[in-house]
Amino acid sequence: MKPKLSQEELDALMMSGTGQRTRPEPTPAVPTPYNFRRPDRVSKEQLRSLHFLHDRFAVNVSTSLSVFLRAMTEVNIGAVEQFTYGEFLMSLPDPTAFYAVRLSPLDGLGAFEINPSIAFTMVDRMLGGAGQAAAPSRALTEIEQNVLDAVVRLLLEHLMETWRAIGDVQFKIHGRETRPQMLQVSGPNEVVIVLAFDCKIGDRRGAFRLCIPAAAIESMEKKVAQGWHRTRPEATPLQIAHLQANLGRVPVTVTALLETSFEARELLALREGDVVALGRSAADPVDVHVGDVFRFAGRLIGGERGVAVRIEQVSGVEAVFAGAA
Repeated sequence: MKPKLSQEELDALMMSGTGQRTRPEPTPAVPTPYNFRRPDRVSKEQLRSLHFLHDRFAVNVSTSLSVFLRAMTEVNIGAVEQFTYGEFLMSLPDPTAFYAVRLSPLDGLGAFEINPSIAFTMVDRMLGGAGQAAAPSRALTEIEQNVLDAVVRLLLEHLMETWRAIGDVQFKIHGRETRPQMLQVSGPNEVVIVLAFDCKIGDRRGAFRLCIPAAAIESMEKKVAQGWHRTRPEATPLQIAHLQANLGRVPVTVTALLETSFEARELLALREGDVVALGRSAADPVDVHVGDVFRFAGRLIGGERGVAVRIEQVSGVEAVFAGAA
């Protein structure tokens, strides 16, 4: 049996040459600083929900702006973060296209900012230009702001459509300025949620940002956390009519199948003029396929223009139609 070490021997093994124990000292915990002027009032789960919710907004806006500006437009959502309103103002260029937005019936105002790098491109495209020139280093004129208002209203309409998954919130322009500090939207220490979007119009790239007061998100806390699961809206009558009008012009292959089987030797022996017996009555129902999908059942009838098929069943539902011969 191996001899056991005494406590003195164990202590001697743990001593270093300097007479100090080799046991490492515990690392003191580093305190995490907390800024009481900017508390995290919106949870990470809610921020993720807002990100997913406005990702659909970015997809819809890409399509609408492409048609509205008559130029290939791509919009992608970037960061979704919370700041104080003062920090948000400090991050904005001066001058820029800055809008105060009312969020009825919620309390407080939001803000919408379009970077000059794409604001001038939008204005140029709407006035018939190519939208390729670099943005001038000046503020938008009154006429240019009036033109840009149409784009902002389009974006706000899509925001209302997106937010219907949360609640009936009306986004409307409350005011506008080229210098953000000149437009009173919120107190500098108020917490806001900032959603940044990357926008590419043709070869020009820029960004626009949406600022929402955190109090508005807090008042709809549960709906925000669950809203992105319901972002698939029902099609409007106009969208349905547009879809039907486009699909109505698509040609499809319709085939009435009369199937039978026989031996391979009989197939090889077939010659021109031979009659193939199908082994079924002319009164038996036939399958009608659209493409490769069974869609109708019908019966063969004779008509003035030859043999036709009268539809008697649609997708398994009995529906007799008046089939013209």
